[in-house]
Amino acid sequence: MTNGEKKRKRPNSRRNLDIAIDRMAVRRGDPLRVRNAMAAAVVAQMIPDGVIKGGSALKLRYGDAQTRFTRDLDAARSVRLDEFADDLNRRLREGCEGFTGRLVPRQPAHPAGIEPRYVMQPFDAKLDYNGKPWVTVPVEVGHDEIGDADEFDVGISSDIVSMFEELSFPVPAPAHLMPLRHQIAQKLHAASAPGSERAHDLIDLQLIVSNTPNLDLAEVRVTCVRLCAYRQEQTWPLTIAGGPNWEEAYRAQAAGLGVLPTATEAIEWANSLIARIDAAR
Repeated sequence: MTNGEKKRKRPNSRRNLDIAIDRMAVRRGDPLRVRNAMAAAVVAQMIPDGVIKGGSALKLRYGDAQTRFTRDLDAARSVRLDEFADDLNRRLREGCEGFTGRLVPRQPAHPAGIEPRYVMQPFDAKLDYNGKPWVTVPVEVGHDEIGDADEFDVGISSDIVSMFEELSFPVPAPAHLMPLRHQIAQKLHAASAPGSERAHDLIDLQLIVSNTPNLDLAEVRVTCVRLCAYRQEQTWPLTIAGGPNWEEAYRAQAAGLGVLPTATEAIEWANSLIARIDAAR
């Protein structure tokens, strides 16, 4: 350590943690995004018997700067819901490196035309730092459908690791992330559903493909076919049509991510991807 250089100290209070994040965000961007990314990483370390999926899994895999903003942490469980929730609540209460919390259930949504077995169970993971309320992370929990919660990739992006290191926290443990072939299958299925409002899935799909040059499309096809057969709602190969609000929703989240600029172009790209997957036999 050079003269005049001081070793950074870990924030000793919730207030000082937020001040430190605000300072760090001068270089990294919006402090809300930094705070949410760190909070998601904290909760992800405590997820029991399952995997992180959805946009939150991509954020943990690729980093905050390279992915769209999301507040939710989506998970798929491999055990009963009550067992999963009790274990996660226990881990939150035990805490880690000053972060503690509790799991609070919320009422699930009842979307028209969606079978109850496919509706995610929502919770709030209410995080404290050194005993003071800090951030609430919405946690959405689904069940294992076709083995998607039984195996996982392990990782956490250097972008998010460096956030903790810069504030003198230990490196967070790698998260258990849903394998990409399952992510692709679920996102294609959701984006192609009648009345779908999930324009953001097209952003996530482009990020997955651009970051995975050796993607095994034949393996992806097997997973897509299995998921369609399991859910019995749509048949493979799927077709994505979009919706009346897709253009605005897509543009709002696509800026700065290096993806196609319009939903119209992204829909054409996604249907081309489906054709490529279907041809990979």
